[in-house]
Amino acid sequence: MSTFRAVVLDFYGTLAPGRSAAQQAVARAAQAAALGMDQGLLDAELSATVDERFRGAGGSVAGSLAWVAHRLGAEPDPATLERAAEVRLAAERSFGEPRPDAVGVLSAVRERGLAVGVVSDCSAELPLYFPDLPIAPLVDTAVFSFVLGIRKPDPRIFTACCTALGVAPDECLYVGDGGSDELAGATAVGMHAVHLDVPGEDQGVVYGRHASWEGARITALPQLLPLLD
Repeated sequence: MSTFRAVVLDFYGTLAPGRSAAQQAVARAAQAAALGMDQGLLDAELSATVDERFRGAGGSVAGSLAWVAHRLGAEPDPATLERAAEVRLAAERSFGEPRPDAVGVLSAVRERGLAVGVVSDCSAELPLYFPDLPIAPLVDTAVFSFVLGIRKPDPRIFTACCTALGVAPDECLYVGDGGSDELAGATAVGMHAVHLDVPGEDQGVVYGRHASWEGARITALPQLLPLLD
């Protein structure tokens, strides 16, 4: 009988596959075109401001783009920002398509009587489209850095999820691809952390990937289920 009462998962790179650098470059080129800005400058500034944007800078998709543009000395008009925000939201939504096995895995977790949580570092887009994802009805609580203003590996983002689920950290299995040093952060608050290390995805865009990990490791999402038995 499992001692776990909940499974908490990262989103990008875990429930959804990681994006490649090439995919991100294409998406950012479209955003730069929509804003009428230099692609190289915008791409560099988006990368440089990940921390601020993941903590809520700008307050919305359009607001975040306006905030970035202002830092580059540009002031796009509201109509331009609205179009660019639509372009960016569509791109991020495409990067957030859940893995084909995600629904089945989360359903199996719930069938075992365990709660399901999501903890994600993200910009403005994920909180908007997450409720429409096929996995959303299977998630009891989702904690987003953009909303909370706190990023992994800050212990408060993990404990916020545990509190919402009504479980103690040591009753949680945490699964993530390792971005934002999340595995060490989850372990520090008492969670049992597992690295999802999918073959072929190690070159994806990951911010703050852990330098090393000596703990448990799985190579596909369904492999977390035997850990619950």
